[in-house]
Order: sequence, then C-alpha cells, then structure tokens
Amino acid sequence: MLPDLRTPMLWALCLGLAGTLLAAGIERTRAAGARADLAAEKAGRAKENTARAVAALADLQRVVALMATHAKTQQENVDVYEKKLAALDGRGRAIAAERDWLRKQYAGYAARDREQAAADPVACQRLADRSAVLAAMAARSRELLERGRLIVEWRDNEVQLLLGTVKNDRALLVP
Repeated sequence: MLPDLRTPMLWALCLGLAGTLLAAGIERTRAAGARADLAAEKAGRAKENTARAVAALADLQRVVALMATHAKTQQENVDVYEKKLAALDGRGRAIAAERDWLRKQYAGYAARDREQAAADPVACQRLADRSAVLAAMAARSRELLERGRLIVEWRDNEVQLLLGTVKNDRALLVP
C-alpha cells in the first residue's frame, strides 16, 4: 500500500529529505572544489619550489665555476711570483760571486801596488792604502747597488702578486 501523499507530514518529511540530499550534494561539491583548489595550490607551490631549486642550483654552479677560475688564476699568480723569486735568487748568487771576484781583484791590485812601492815606502804606502780603501769602497758600493736593485725587484714582484690577487678576488666578487 502506498501512503497517502496528501498528508502534510509526509510532504514535510519528503521536503526535508530532499533538502538534506540537496545540502549534502552542495557540500560534496564544495568539498570537491576545495580539494581541487588545494591540489592546484600544492601543484603551484611545487612548481615554485622547483623553480627556486633550479635557480639555486644554477647560482651554485656559477659560484663553483667562479671559485674554480679564481683558484686557477690565484695559482698562476703564485707560480709566476715563485718563478720570479727563483730568478732573483739566482741573480743574487751571481752578484755575490761577482762581488767576491771584484774584492779579490782589488785586493790583488793593492798587493801589487804595495810590492811595486817598495822603493819609496812612505809615498807608495799611502798610494797602496788609498788604493785598498778605494777598492773596498768600490766593491761595497757595487754590492749595495746590486742589493738595492734586487730589493726593488723583489718588492715589485710582491706588489705584482698582490695586485694579481686583488684583481682575482674582485673578479670573484663581481656578480
């Protein structure tokens, strides 16, 4: 048997059931839309995070390349500096050997003057003493001059190394 549809209670119950089903459908639709929005937002954030990670990786690669170039250039600067120092050391040894040779030469000249001055001992002794003093002064002057040149060249070499280091460091820091 079918219920009588004319009863207001049945009508109210049917309308209530239909309203509940309608509200449930609307809520399900809203929830589905919210889930879709959330999924879209998560996907957007994932894309942003991926983009940031890719940018950070590219920046890291750039920095690593700059640091490798910096280290290579710095090593080249140090190698040039050490080669110049080795050359200056060699020249210093050559100068010392030449200085010793000159001192022997002047000492030999002074000894020969003394031997030849045996006939007039006083005048010749003064000449020989002067000759020995001049020889020592000339040798010392040459030694000081050569040492001064070496010191200036060493400092120039150090300045070139420091300038190269500063230039290299600045190149690393320039974005």
